[in-house]
Amino acid sequence: MEIGVNVLGLEALFDGEIRPVLDFAARADRAGVDLICTGDHLGFNADAHARRVVEHNFLFPLDHPWYEPISLLSSIAAVTERARLGVSVLIATVRPAALLAKQVATLDSLSEGRTVMGFGVGWQEAEYTATNMPFDARFGRMEETVAACRELWTNAPANFKGRDFAFENYHSLPLPIQPRVPVLFGFGPSQRNFDRIARVADGWTVNPTDLGTFSDSVTLLRNTFEAHDRDPDTARVQVSAAPIRRDNGSVDLSATADKARDWFDRGASVVVFRPAVFDCAAEELPELLDWMSSIKEA
Repeated sequence: MEIGVNVLGLEALFDGEIRPVLDFAARADRAGVDLICTGDHLGFNADAHARRVVEHNFLFPLDHPWYEPISLLSSIAAVTERARLGVSVLIATVRPAALLAKQVATLDSLSEGRTVMGFGVGWQEAEYTATNMPFDARFGRMEETVAACRELWTNAPANFKGRDFAFENYHSLPLPIQPRVPVLFGFGPSQRNFDRIARVADGWTVNPTDLGTFSDSVTLLRNTFEAHDRDPDTARVQVSAAPIRRDNGSVDLSATADKARDWFDRGASVVVFRPAVFDCAAEELPELLDWMSSIKEA
């Protein structure tokens, strides 16, 4: 059983200051949290953002500060010792593979081999336009991106020829500390997407909207790993859990802990909580960390 904490938006509890978030991450590391992660958006087209709010109940206002995740995690790596560090989910396909591989390898080196990455393709075409990356065929390009990164993470010189990326006799150092950096895909649960995971990735980071079919999806994921001659028990499943609320809207920590244990029983490898949505003040964060630790102890 692993417990994760997502620091996205946590600066709001500190009057917008980011430095206290690093202090919180260090405390979470000492408290035994297994994963510290954050989220990712490069930016927003205002009209696309407004539609996302109306059509999908997108929780973040247009003026929310999205700190570049690899930079933020590098700072967290400097103040932590044991927790894994990751993004749930990094929009990998708006980044050239060579740049992405360099960023992740650097983070893995700085953290002494603690990186686990959730990769996704996002929903907003404006981020692709702003980075001059193609929006079409982005799901397929994700596979090529990871394959190119794996080559760059393993060999120097590296050689790769794909549809969108190619390099020959190319040296990109440092290599990651881990022999295989774990990569999870933040895709919807389907046979096609789980085939993608089984071919090049190591697990699934679950969108909360897909939790309704969670048990069946985990079974499908493990069966797909087995069909690709991979050990189904190695498929890592990361669940982001929202707090359970009472009828009056207050957070029910006991019910939330029970739900987290239920996710574990049904196949989750790690359950991640985002303190910014738990309606707690900054001075209550240590108590929230103690509650997270109690879930593991129980």
